[in-house]
Amino acid sequence: MVTGLSGVAALVLALPTQTSAAIAPADLTGPMFEARIIRVTSPNPDADETLDFAIAEQPLDEALATYGAISGVQLIYDSNASRRLRSKPLSGRYDRMEALRQLLAGTGLVPHFTAKRSATIVGVVAQAEIAGQHDGAVTLDALEVTGDTALGPVNGYVARRSATATKTGMSILETPQAINVVGRKEIEDRQAQNVRQALLYTPGVLTQYGTDLRYDWLYVRGFVPGRYLDGLRLPFGARGYSQPLIETYGLERVELLKGPSSGLYGQNSPGGLLNLVSKRPTAVPLHEIQLQTGSYGRAQAAFDLSGPVDPDGRILYRLTGLARTTGTQLDYLEEDRVFIAPSVTFRPDADTSFTILSQYLHINSPGGGAPQGLPTLGTLYTNPRGRIPTRRFIGEPNYDRFKLDQSFIGYAFEHRFNDVWTVRQNLRFAHVEADTQRVQAIGLAADGRTLSRYAWAFPERSNLFNVDNQAEARFLTGPFAHTLLFGADYLREDARYDESNLRIVPSVDIFAPVYAGTVTRPPLGTQITQGRNQTGVYAQDEIRFGGFSLTLSGRQDWANAITRTRTASTGALAQVKQDDAAFTGRVGLSYLFEGGLAPYVSYATSFQPTSGTNRLGTPFAPTTGDQIEGGIKVQPAGSNLLLTGAVFDLKQQNVLTPDALDFRFNTQAGEARVRGLELEAKASLTDSLDFIASYAAMNSRFTKANPNAAGVSIVGNELPFVPRHQASAWLDYTIRTGDWAGLGLGGGVRYIGVSVGDNANLYRTPAVTLVDAALRYDFGYRYPSLKGVDLALNATNLFDRTYVTTCIAATGCFYGNRQTILATLRYRW
Repeated sequence: MVTGLSGVAALVLALPTQTSAAIAPADLTGPMFEARIIRVTSPNPDADETLDFAIAEQPLDEALATYGAISGVQLIYDSNASRRLRSKPLSGRYDRMEALRQLLAGTGLVPHFTAKRSATIVGVVAQAEIAGQHDGAVTLDALEVTGDTALGPVNGYVARRSATATKTGMSILETPQAINVVGRKEIEDRQAQNVRQALLYTPGVLTQYGTDLRYDWLYVRGFVPGRYLDGLRLPFGARGYSQPLIETYGLERVELLKGPSSGLYGQNSPGGLLNLVSKRPTAVPLHEIQLQTGSYGRAQAAFDLSGPVDPDGRILYRLTGLARTTGTQLDYLEEDRVFIAPSVTFRPDADTSFTILSQYLHINSPGGGAPQGLPTLGTLYTNPRGRIPTRRFIGEPNYDRFKLDQSFIGYAFEHRFNDVWTVRQNLRFAHVEADTQRVQAIGLAADGRTLSRYAWAFPERSNLFNVDNQAEARFLTGPFAHTLLFGADYLREDARYDESNLRIVPSVDIFAPVYAGTVTRPPLGTQITQGRNQTGVYAQDEIRFGGFSLTLSGRQDWANAITRTRTASTGALAQVKQDDAAFTGRVGLSYLFEGGLAPYVSYATSFQPTSGTNRLGTPFAPTTGDQIEGGIKVQPAGSNLLLTGAVFDLKQQNVLTPDALDFRFNTQAGEARVRGLELEAKASLTDSLDFIASYAAMNSRFTKANPNAAGVSIVGNELPFVPRHQASAWLDYTIRTGDWAGLGLGGGVRYIGVSVGDNANLYRTPAVTLVDAALRYDFGYRYPSLKGVDLALNATNLFDRTYVTTCIAATGCFYGNRQTILATLRYRW
């Protein structure tokens, strides 16, 4: 495990022995850092045991991470001091101390072992100071341990490692597949209020709706990504209405793995996989309270508390919570939200970690939780009566409502047996209960203003249990360094969906609505219960030789489901059993050049079960996906900068299409294809300047499909929700010196190109350019008594541009979010 001490240029300064001090970093300006003083000695560890090392010349942070994984030594060092350095190559058998010395040779840094598997890396000035002390002890500054880990905080805007792509924490630079990571600092700088907003500056991603308080609707490379929390799949339900909503205030990072990813995770769409990483307990005390207000009567309070429970730091805790009440840009659509997430980590020794993760979220949303679809006339197209206002509510204020209760509890366990073997187990039980009732549009009359409507209700609940067991081995075979992963996981989900009949309610004037006032819930029409299982076994080998890194993954899955559909009026019961099996995998090759340039190529596959039966009553086979991807990643030595570029060719087979022999049914003769280019630059160029830029160009087509009953085929049509072009840029700067010290400014521009909302390509959404902005002030720079207090103002859609995000039908158009301004007052101590 490799960790770093944040915010100090020279880790060890010449401090008086056993005194406390506040020290200023040598290469930073700004507030002083409060330091706790600890005594570190340098005993000689056992040097008899030798290990095999094969570490290429590379950025020092990456080399230290590899060293830590091989040796099991916990490293504490200043990530600011190591950021601009490169390691020497290391190959052969060495004891732990000598290997680390060889790795650091010529860097100006030296190791001091505090135990056989614990070392502090210091500068040569500190080394001289140590040598001058008669007892071999030196006092060191103990600051927050951050480091570049696969699950921990991101260093600025640039993540170096991810646990999503390979489950082993492989460096993003060497991962042979596109992956985008949004860390906590970026979420806070932009005040992203949901996962959709967190990904607004990520290439290849389109959010389908604007104000939706229920779900995070996303399309990645043309497909809905699989959704995971801490590496475990989230519930979906029988019809997708009991999907959980994950509160971004409880997240450490948002990770999006692009392309087919079944080789480690099982059933998934070919577009990608979204993994959300929870905040976890920290070894250094963390305290934060937050008050927020803003547009539409928003009132929010939140807190985040963490730190050790006992003096030895063997038990750590974290408690994160939030409460909010707010209106929205839509009349009558409101939200009350409560979120709480307690977690605790037990560390009985240096080789064992057991973290209990839990959370609860309650949402009560009068107005139905999301806007209803509006007619194309008056939104996408011109209506002689005028434009439909963006605030227009077409439901029933006394009927429309959305309620959500979700709770998760589970754990993440890890134990290192020796220098080779580590085992992990991740487990979670999730319960989601969503109750939705809404009034929605049927059609717009010829007068262009009278909208016919219907009422319905569709509550759904789901219970999901899943567990993922992993065994990881790191070893050498000749000149080849292996990271071998074996895994077995199991998933069981039970869901119940109750859909009411549809009830026609009085029409409404779309431009001057007078609501019916009394609408009752229609009786139950259909009840669906579903139980599904997935069992998978997988293996992966990451093989390094010199600058080459070869990743081989393979997985066998067995998935089955029983779906029972009961018609309430007749009592008729239909039952469908599905048994699917699939083998999927990935092969990827990258090469890391000196200077931090890493080209790669990969091929990956996926599968996804398809519900329903054909005209013969036979369950559908899973859809399958495959992708060829090539790209370049650049992370120059000594910089906190990551440049990525990827080109891909993605296909999905076994797509449903009308059955030419009986148009009432479907067959699986369809195929879709998406080709594209994605570019992304992320940088924390200094401790004051952060930058994001991205671009995506995609071409999508249905390549195979049967004509429908009218003889119309969609072959050659574009896939819905795939913009031809996307581009964005965000710049954030904080003034650290002078009269304006503590002032931060941020601004961003987003361009979303033309896209279609339906397979027939009847509804084409025009391009739009949007501007976001941020302004904040840290009061501690000017007023020392207010250290830790800062105020932020954030605006999305700064110039209040009115635009349509998508139209999926003649009465299925949705406006994007109007100008939203948030003011956030925060205190950290």
